[in-house]
Amino acid sequence: MNDNAIIKLTQSGDVDAFAQLVQKYHKNLLAFIYRFVRDPHLSEDIGQEVFLDVYKSLPKFDPEMGTPFSAWLYISARNRCISELRKHGTTESVPIEDYHIITGAADNAEEALISHEGRQALAASLEQLPEPFRTTMVKSLQGASLNEIACQCGISQATVKTRLFRAKEKMKQLMKEYVGGVCHERRI
Repeated sequence: MNDNAIIKLTQSGDVDAFAQLVQKYHKNLLAFIYRFVRDPHLSEDIGQEVFLDVYKSLPKFDPEMGTPFSAWLYISARNRCISELRKHGTTESVPIEDYHIITGAADNAEEALISHEGRQALAASLEQLPEPFRTTMVKSLQGASLNEIACQCGISQATVKTRLFRAKEKMKQLMKEYVGGVCHERRI
């Protein structure tokens, strides 16, 4: 049974159906969380909180919107991990390559390939992003707040916002080149 069918059963009141999703994603989700927090006990706690939060939010989830359940689950986990790391002041230790949904979570080979190609396009686009936009974007992706970035770079929060806005606009342009199948060696 696919995720969307299980979600519909859960949304219609079948509490046991959600257990199938937990069983399917539990191991990979804990491995994903562990890559962020590097603490097995904390990983387990965060994993339980994420599944509980997702279960509570499941009535709002619309499988027809095109977002896979796995993406929603891992984004929730990533956000929870970033919040936890911020509490402990350790967001700097999270490498950028840990900000993708691990391949083992993909439902099939096609999704894994698409996910891999997306990560490659993102990495290539980040490489082409000029400074100081690249540094600002990377720090943001690593979960640093506007204030943290401002303090680390010795600039105002307004400058951070402007750099992030410009970096996102440039990333959109660069990503279009990769996603559209056209890859030019272009510097901005």
